Amino acid sequence: MSRLLRTVREPDRGSTAIWLVLITPVLFGFAGLVLDGGRVLAARQKAANIAEQAARVGVDTLDITAYRDSAGTVDVVDPSRARSAACSFVAVAEPGSGCSVQTSGNQVTVRVTVTTPTAVLGVIGVNSLTTTGMGAARSAVGITGEGR
Repeated sequence: MSRLLRTVREPDRGSTAIWLVLITPVLFGFAGLVLDGGRVLAARQKAANIAEQAARVGVDTLDITAYRDSAGTVDVVDPSRARSAACSFVAVAEPGSGCSVQTSGNQVTVRVTVTTPTAVLGVIGVNSLTTTGMGAARSAVGITGEGR
């Protein structure tokens, strides 16, 4: 009788170990998504901040000749100087990041690409994640009516 009761009470022997082996990778996956996901969100915000600042630096490169020729009515950004200034700023602010600049009239748009190393997802072969941020700035020379 005791042997029968023991057999009825112990059919699950070893199932906890199997359950643990199956659930551990799932828990590491969630931890990786939480930790590395947070790192990527922070990197995306940092890239956007750097892009906005770089756009402001780039828009400061006013084409003085075009501005003077138009008697101060046309403010045009010098595209080559804007690219150089914006990407130089990005290189100092975040070494190793990518930078692309577009200019259109008096507006500069900067896209910054940042690669972030992973903390947990490297276990499954994802060693880094790439994020981008974008910022734009427009030059305003003299007194403008935009503040009204």
